[in-house]
Amino acid sequence: MANPPIIGPLQLIYFWFKNRSRRKMVRKWATSKGLQFAPDAKTFSPPENRHANEDASQLAKHSDRARRIFSRMLGLSKIQASYPQFAANRFRGDWQVDKNICWGEFGGKTVVVWDTVLYDLDLQNDDWTEGMYTSILVLTDIPLHRTLIAPNKLFKRLSSFGIEEGRGTFSMSTVKFELEAFNKAYRVRGRDRKWTFDIIDQEMIDWLMENQGHTIELAAGGSMISTWFTLSPDQLDQQLEFATKFLDHIPEDLQHASPQSHG
Repeated sequence: MANPPIIGPLQLIYFWFKNRSRRKMVRKWATSKGLQFAPDAKTFSPPENRHANEDASQLAKHSDRARRIFSRMLGLSKIQASYPQFAANRFRGDWQVDKNICWGEFGGKTVVVWDTVLYDLDLQNDDWTEGMYTSILVLTDIPLHRTLIAPNKLFKRLSSFGIEEGRGTFSMSTVKFELEAFNKAYRVRGRDRKWTFDIIDQEMIDWLMENQGHTIELAAGGSMISTWFTLSPDQLDQQLEFATKFLDHIPEDLQHASPQSHG
């Protein structure tokens, strides 16, 4: 993926040095988990996505050619563009580049963990700022519907803002549960209210109450955690464990349900 013209060689060299220590840290973490590692997306091909037509941002309404042109113009994350059913941080910043990509099997599931470098461009002043955030994608064949589960505390909801900014919560309804303590702890939104009630049964509620502080997005094909900042190795452990264990706690009958159209 090419970089925007405003970002010149000196800026890229600066960022290369800035990212070097993180690259070493993430590579070491990936090795400890038995995952493969690539410093950028040049040598990485995202696993096949059988749900690529289910675009959370509604870009799928346009032709393939129009979507390719749109992606090049905005410089979207290659990985997130490959999984358009997830909205988290998809349009954050003016330009995105994937870095420090880890992938493989973890907990019996195919996972992809990566950093996205984002650039905000100030064309009037010929300037730019950059940031970086971490995402975790866990793939599954369990039939899932679009759902967002986030901590119901303002300072903990930054990650969900990225999903809403990506228009992922359009047509999603807030779902309230009988347990008021759970409603205070979590904000749940879903496209299919009945399915949301089914998946968050009492056992799932108990588990979520024991594992608070995470924002997770569900969509056809898997679960995704996309944070506001980068994650340390300990935080990567916690978030990856949560994203994979969440799928294990889905009620047994829903894990083996027949695939349906996903909302």
